[in-house]
Amino acid sequence: MSGKRKYVISFSGLSIGKHEYEYILNDAFFEELEYSEIKKAEVRIDVRLNKQSALLIIDFIVRGQVIVPCDRCADDLSMKIKGEYQLFVKLGAEAEVGENEDLIRLTANEGELDIAHQLYEYTLLSLPAKRVHAKLSECNQETIKKLKEIEASGKDHPTDPRWDLLKNLKFNN
Repeated sequence: MSGKRKYVISFSGLSIGKHEYEYILNDAFFEELEYSEIKKAEVRIDVRLNKQSALLIIDFIVRGQVIVPCDRCADDLSMKIKGEYQLFVKLGAEAEVGENEDLIRLTANEGELDIAHQLYEYTLLSLPAKRVHAKLSECNQETIKKLKEIEASGKDHPTDPRWDLLKNLKFNN
């Protein structure tokens, strides 16, 4: 990302205690990521950093509005998002990559943390799993018509009997 330095928190010179930052993520932030499913955005992320002697506790409060493709018709869908996330940064003798995504280990002599990836990830995590227009009538009607045609044509074809047996399975929990 160009301008990535603005997402770097230099914590080496910070005093022990709480510090606050504010980041505004707009279209330019997401356009730089070729894999982003967010087309347009106006997202505010408040970052609250609590510095301790060997640990940073960082809270991310995500609020905003994004435009993503509708899962049903692929037209643009405007959604309000919000979420709260926490990240721990442990300072120690050596940097280590662990299995816990909410914990980063840095060497004690590293004095900066680039949070651009976390800002993106927490924005994505704030999106609901199902992203569809509230009403079917708001979807692109041409796409809905085509989907119904495809669904209807699939009912005429015989199914593989091996798969039909699997449909009858019931799982007891």
